[in-house]
Amino acid sequence: MEEISEDSNLSAFGDAIVNFLYSVAKSEVQGRYTGKKVSNIALSDALAKSKLKSPRRSDKKMRGDFVEALIGKGYIEKVFNIDEAINVLSEKLRGKDLNDPDEERKAIAEAFSYFIDLYF
Repeated sequence: MEEISEDSNLSAFGDAIVNFLYSVAKSEVQGRYTGKKVSNIALSDALAKSKLKSPRRSDKKMRGDFVEALIGKGYIEKVFNIDEAINVLSEKLRGKDLNDPDEERKAIAEAFSYFIDLYF
């Protein structure tokens, strides 16, 4: 896991995957297309809620980058497929207020925490 947290290329790749997954899931839930970036704060919160251990001596940005790298590596290694991942996230987002920034951050953290525990 430590090598994942130190790979900035993997984190950048994972960032694109995370944003894509969330944008599609949110679009499905709301019934309209959206392009949304997922913050490192929400991903750090997701990691804290998950059963996975955080990298040692890390701040919120580093923990968010770790989650992005983990999901990027998971995609590369076919741990999950895109359609399945979108369904998992969409299910966790349903019924949440995704128009309120604080509530959306909490919903993102909950959805990705579940995702992390399910696949990793």
